Amino acid sequence: MEESAKRRRVCENDGTARGASSTHASTEGQEAATSSEHDYEVFLSFRGPDTRAGFADFLYTSLKDAGIRTFRDDEELHVGEKFAQELPQAIKQSKISIPIFSKGYASSPWCLKELVQMVECQENGRQKIMPIFYDVAPSEVRYQTGGYKEAFRSHENKKRYDEKTMQDWKDALSTVGAIHGWDLHNETNRREGEFAKEVTEKVFRELKKAHLVVSDCLVNVDNQVGKIMAMIGAQPTETRIIGIHGMGGIGKTTIAKIIYNQLSSNFKDCCFLYNIRQTSKVRGIACLQNQLISDILKVKQMDMNNEDQGIETIKKRLSNKRVLLLLDDVEKVNHIDAFVGNRDWFGKGSKIIITTRNEDILHVPNVDQRYKVECMDCDQSLQLFSKHAFRRDYPLDEDMVQSNKAICIARGLPLALEVIGSLLCCIEKKKWDGKLKELENIPPEDVLSKLKISYDALRDHEQRIFLDIACLFIGYEKDVAIYFWDESRFFPKEAMDVLENMSLMKIDDNKKVWMHDQVRDLGREIVRRESNYKKEEQSRVWDPEEALGLLRTQKKKKKLEALRLRLDRQRPFAYEDFKRLSNLSFLEVCGSTGGFCAEESLLWHESLSNVFPTNEDLHLLPQLRWLSWHHISPTFKITNFSMEGVAILDLSRSNITHKWQGWSHMKVMKNLKVLNLSYCAFLERTPNFSAQSNLERLILSECHNLVEIDESICQLKHLVSLRVYKCWKLRRLPQVVCRGLATLQHCNSSDRLSDTIGNLESLIELDASFTNIKELPDSIGKWKNLKVVKIGDDIRKIPNALWMIKSLEEIQVNGEWDSEVEVEIGDCIYKNRCLRSLHLTFGRIYEVPRLPESLEILKLTKIYMDTIPDLSNLVNLKELELGFCRRNDGGESGGPVQGYPMPRWIENLSKLESLSLTSDYVTTLPMDLSRILPRLKSLELDGDLLRCPLSLPSSLSRFSLGSVTTLPDISLLPQLWDLELLGCPNLRCLPSLPSSLSDLTLPSECLVALPTNMSSLLPQLEQLSLWGCPNQRCLPSLPSSLSYLELNVCKSLSSLGDLSNLKELSSVYINDCAISEIRCRDPLENLRRLWLCDLRQLETLPSLGNFNKLDSLLLKKCGNLIEIQGELPQSLEELMICQCGSLKELPDLSPLKGLRMVKIKCCGNLDVEAISSLCLEKSVEFGEEDYLFK
Repeated sequence: MEESAKRRRVCENDGTARGASSTHASTEGQEAATSSEHDYEVFLSFRGPDTRAGFADFLYTSLKDAGIRTFRDDEELHVGEKFAQELPQAIKQSKISIPIFSKGYASSPWCLKELVQMVECQENGRQKIMPIFYDVAPSEVRYQTGGYKEAFRSHENKKRYDEKTMQDWKDALSTVGAIHGWDLHNETNRREGEFAKEVTEKVFRELKKAHLVVSDCLVNVDNQVGKIMAMIGAQPTETRIIGIHGMGGIGKTTIAKIIYNQLSSNFKDCCFLYNIRQTSKVRGIACLQNQLISDILKVKQMDMNNEDQGIETIKKRLSNKRVLLLLDDVEKVNHIDAFVGNRDWFGKGSKIIITTRNEDILHVPNVDQRYKVECMDCDQSLQLFSKHAFRRDYPLDEDMVQSNKAICIARGLPLALEVIGSLLCCIEKKKWDGKLKELENIPPEDVLSKLKISYDALRDHEQRIFLDIACLFIGYEKDVAIYFWDESRFFPKEAMDVLENMSLMKIDDNKKVWMHDQVRDLGREIVRRESNYKKEEQSRVWDPEEALGLLRTQKKKKKLEALRLRLDRQRPFAYEDFKRLSNLSFLEVCGSTGGFCAEESLLWHESLSNVFPTNEDLHLLPQLRWLSWHHISPTFKITNFSMEGVAILDLSRSNITHKWQGWSHMKVMKNLKVLNLSYCAFLERTPNFSAQSNLERLILSECHNLVEIDESICQLKHLVSLRVYKCWKLRRLPQVVCRGLATLQHCNSSDRLSDTIGNLESLIELDASFTNIKELPDSIGKWKNLKVVKIGDDIRKIPNALWMIKSLEEIQVNGEWDSEVEVEIGDCIYKNRCLRSLHLTFGRIYEVPRLPESLEILKLTKIYMDTIPDLSNLVNLKELELGFCRRNDGGESGGPVQGYPMPRWIENLSKLESLSLTSDYVTTLPMDLSRILPRLKSLELDGDLLRCPLSLPSSLSRFSLGSVTTLPDISLLPQLWDLELLGCPNLRCLPSLPSSLSDLTLPSECLVALPTNMSSLLPQLEQLSLWGCPNQRCLPSLPSSLSYLELNVCKSLSSLGDLSNLKELSSVYINDCAISEIRCRDPLENLRRLWLCDLRQLETLPSLGNFNKLDSLLLKKCGNLIEIQGELPQSLEELMICQCGSLKELPDLSPLKGLRMVKIKCCGNLDVEAISSLCLEKSVEFGEEDYLFK
């Protein structure tokens, strides 16, 4: 049995499948990318024998139930000594790592290796470590004393690991041991289940949100953004619904994205529903409702059967969620009703932004205010036009006359300015007057007439490709779509470059085709006009419903060239349906996992007598060039189709196997260029490729059961791209891989890339981030076209030739911290004029040469230098992360650390938006940091000698301090909303804070007390988390905006005071405090969750009958609780009581119509049998076992 089969891996990845297929993503553009690089959100590391059956399991279950994608590793189940390739990748992917330090943790090499990887990821800014000291003191971990000292003595005696490796282990323990985490070591009452919930809540708040991408060519939208922000208002508890309307191409979505980005940092729950108008037509409203629910609840997508079911789920599940929601391009009133029929569908303080072309749909009671996006004024128009026509902010004086003519013609419409500017940019200056005069003669009735000028400027073959893209290929990968057109006739690469230069299309960051709605509508309108609006004479039909009706008409469709279908189970597909499509070159069929309905002649049969008569013409669709059939039924007889001319075959997400009869028909596909078999879950072996000698792209991504690639792949001399991403069972690639590969996405288990692939001179991107490859071939220097290099976690050697590749744009090297190789950045790297991103997070960097000025992102996290390298020339940097390590390799300080200030060259980095600095050498940053870095939004500082500057940029929205000696004046940061004060040894009292603060975390035992009146100091505070405040005896006055209150291990806290003023409070968690009573003069009308744990002095709980929104009540380890007074609220859904031995009876449960779950455990005085019978009668779930009670 292979090692991987013996090892247990538990991964709860509850997101949706990664896109529709590798060939395309959607019919009409893409939803905003929200996810990031992280397949997992949390990585748990623990030693199995110590915590597997107890606390680690509690925590894992709690995280999973909270919708947090968690990777759990159990070191006891490792076999052999090889560090499994999925572990470093899982750590790297995760946003948060949680090591659970137990007595035996340091005795496990696996745990120590994982810890080294965690520290690496933390230092390169990709991750946060949140340690739990389970049954050892933090000092024992940090300084390796006691059992940890003995564990290392045992490692040394075994002599299985060298001194360098063990020193790296010690360094990692010292680093993480110094992090302020959760210390269970000194707690007498462990409360492990409830503590798991506490950790879960903290993790949930730490997880970050996505940021929507906007154009770099923006021209002064601040005024419009400011007006809309004023409509939204600054009240965090007021729900606002704002409508943004205007003509197509006016910039509604861009402005809405900017506002969304400004607001998103203040919301835990955000969702952007892109292009609702078109997406609802293609995928249905229920699909978008599903996305909304999934994004907010952070759970795997649920299958909504219809729109009504989606509405009910939104109303029920999201009514307690304060959300930021952007509904983009809404077309109908019922679209709004499907997502926000009433404002109480979401929690108070929610902000909903709607963009639409149709102002009429905003005249509904739910919409608070409407804003019309106006055209640009002359100055703004001139700037935008100039950016596209001249690639500068303003025209030169000699071009001003013609430029003014252009902006007069565009009349301030951003889309027209962009298109006309790009059109003129491609024309000789001497022809500008003639073109501008032509533009002046066109009536400005709408944008389509103006955009058609760009279309008319195209040559015939470019026009054809433009129409194909507008009707068929939006959202498809450019590198795949390009094969649809015969290269010898249409020159598709050059034509698409022309289209992109004229702003008729764009290629997004994911290399997918994007086209503005108005430009797309232009193309589709041209197709309609060509057919005189007769569907049966139309050349392209992109709507699946229209296509289905057209397919079944009896008329021949000689002009039809492209058809997009969705299967219909009601009427079988017939042979004649396809026979009437004699000129069809593009067929896309969206199948289903259910049965396929077709007449007998289109299906496979075991008996030859049932085969369609041989004297019939079985070669349907003789002009077919693109066949895409998702979820193709294994019973469909693909031999009915003429496949000789097919260049793209996409059978992704199908249940076909290597025994499928259709493979035999592939022998005739001599012209096949792209084969997509991704997500074919039952495919164990690929077919034979010997007949497909012209195949260039083979996509096998996420074929999870794929074991073998046929050796005939070595005969594919034209193959340029092979994708075997997440083919976990694939253990090797064939020994000879083709030299023409342009993209290699590798998932092999070998230690190094084979020398046989050293001649990949056409390679553009190398992604080995899911591998355990340790070496790259020296011949990498010959890969002159290489742009992106991503190296996996086990890399140990970087050849010098890599730095000499001048075409490189991005280098990511994230590897093992125990690598013995010194990372030497080649001196020639500064000559690279293309490099934008450099991430080096492994090995030791002893010297940083001059870097190229083109860099925008720089992360060097293991620098062994006495001084900070000179980065003064990097004027384009937006993100900078520097992590310094002490030069002493022994792990012990060789004497006092000699500090020095941050060099003044930092003032050259005026574009910097994010700065992270970890250093025990740096003593100060420039005092005038606010002037030097005016765009800074995120600042993280950590260093024993570091003193913060007195003045910080007012643009800061997030600020984190760790182990710094002084605190700045935080009150002068008007946009700060998130503050963490971690490991600040001098923090005795809360400093002055800005009134904008909404999230405050104080996990510090150093605080003497909080201010008595926080309501006036922090009027917008929404979330307050206190842990380990030993001197706090009573809760201070809190602001009415507070919605989340968490109190943990505040041993002296005996009084909450009267909470009646907290009208927005929705969640209360109190754990291990000295509180003896819960007082509310008036009911908390928005309270939904009340969890009380380990309150030993609590004897009575007041009546909750008037808490009309309370749906979850937990009482745990309240051993002296005698009575729950009065009634329970009708809204209650969950009742959980554990270890409340003095409680003798419960209020009557029979009137609670919404009750769905009752959990009771270790409550000896309660009549559990009677309660169980009542629950059975009411069909309410009842039980004793629940993760909360473990």
